[in-house]
Amino acid sequence: MTLINKKLNLINKATPVEFLPRLTEYFGGPDIYIKRDDEGGRGEGGNKLRKYERIIADAINSGCDTLILAGHYQSNAARLLVSSACRLGLKSIVVCKEMVSKQNVAFDKNGNALLMNLMGAEMESIESDDDYQEAMSNVAEKVIKKGGKPYIIPFGGSNLLGTLGYVDCSEEIIAQMNDMVGKTPDYIIVTSGTGGTQAGLVAGLLHKNIDTSVIGFSILHKQQQAKEIVTELANRALKHLNSDKVISDQVIIDDSYLGQGYGIVSDECIKASRLFARLEGMFLCPVYTAKTMAGLIDYVKAGKITKDKTVVFVHTGGTPLVYAYYDKLYEE
Repeated sequence: MTLINKKLNLINKATPVEFLPRLTEYFGGPDIYIKRDDEGGRGEGGNKLRKYERIIADAINSGCDTLILAGHYQSNAARLLVSSACRLGLKSIVVCKEMVSKQNVAFDKNGNALLMNLMGAEMESIESDDDYQEAMSNVAEKVIKKGGKPYIIPFGGSNLLGTLGYVDCSEEIIAQMNDMVGKTPDYIIVTSGTGGTQAGLVAGLLHKNIDTSVIGFSILHKQQQAKEIVTELANRALKHLNSDKVISDQVIIDDSYLGQGYGIVSDECIKASRLFARLEGMFLCPVYTAKTMAGLIDYVKAGKITKDKTVVFVHTGGTPLVYAYYDKLYEE
């Protein structure tokens, strides 16, 4: 086994796939399933744990004792990094700036910010126009001067190591769907942020010659930039897998549900959150998965995904953000 394939066990087991009977009935088809990556591991779960399995393994194998990540005060990636560091006895430092403006009076002390505080997270605040990479390098130098050995994690955990975590996930989904319904899904629907999650799914399916379309709903970048990021990461993963396949224009990204921008709640995502909670008793994050669900709902209503198809919606986590955005979601 090469070093790049070594990974920690942060998720504990394959996250479940569940059928969503009431959402399926609400539309009259397609058959909709959900991949519960929100349930994996500690720290309130989420997709970053798959990415960190190899990234933190690489840090440990490199002899590092301090993990450094760029994020913001309500970052899911930061919460799960701090949680993983606590579990493994490592130090972590989150270099924070205001990517999302304060949404309500409790925004700085609720949701992910609260959970990180409970875990004793070390936060290094920088100005909103400061460069993340430069700031992380400065923090790393301070760690070295104190006798530590830092490891800088890429934004969102989206590098080759992180992308391979979602190659793993693609294999889980295919195996689980074959066991449950005897076939592969027609579509996998996923939130596309820093790109590694969608890239791993695309690369994993193509590597196994699985004819399933992965539709990513962007919550961070505009369509063209998102496509370029996902394509580059997917091709790096395919090269690592010794595949002879290359992705050119196969990546599907829709930025129509980005709204006013990252971290800004839209009317569509509020409606999607309420519909999903009231039909299935599950919760979606207003920054990430609710915008993606809004996209899926519209695709089904418009006939872009027809009623005879099978869909897997990847729940990438972020549930603590429901509490951070309580004032936007609470219905009087």
